[in-house]
Amino acid sequence: MKQRVVALLGLSGVGKSTLLHQLADDIAFQHLQASALIKEAREAVQARDVSTDTLRHGNIDENQQLLIRGFADAVAPGSELVVLDGHSVIDTDKGLVAIESSVFGTLGVAGIVYLADVPTQIVKRRLADSGRQRPARSANEIREHQNVALLNAFKIALELGVPMTVLTPAQRFYLQNFLTDFGVDAGS
Repeated sequence: MKQRVVALLGLSGVGKSTLLHQLADDIAFQHLQASALIKEAREAVQARDVSTDTLRHGNIDENQQLLIRGFADAVAPGSELVVLDGHSVIDTDKGLVAIESSVFGTLGVAGIVYLADVPTQIVKRRLADSGRQRPARSANEIREHQNVALLNAFKIALELGVPMTVLTPAQRFYLQNFLTDFGVDAGS
């Protein structure tokens, strides 16, 4: 079977990784986290440790090139489904930066799931996550960022001509169905 790549996109703190960890018992897929791939590639280039939270301060275009290289190195040839856990916009010191559809095209993305949630829930998750140092944002800022990110995800899907769905973290079953539609058999 041909390898398929699905991008699971959403704001930092929406619950993408948590949801994918929950699904790992039910569906066979390779979970690749964009920030981890960029971090690993940047550490190799700089020969020193890099914090995931400092990546947004670097050159976003350079980071996307590192993502492409890291993704190519990390994808297991035997994985029928690869789920890329990432973002359609990056929250930088200079504002939101949209990720170009060409990045997702180069990665071979065949479908997009955008994970959205109530902004106050995202703020709560971010505050509860002591392991990360995300920019402090109000619920109104999160709402605006989520709208921009969702619109860019739609733009990416349209430009690539791939299916897209919007889900909430509570819709685990629907994410499982979306991934299953991409040729993954139920069970590990």
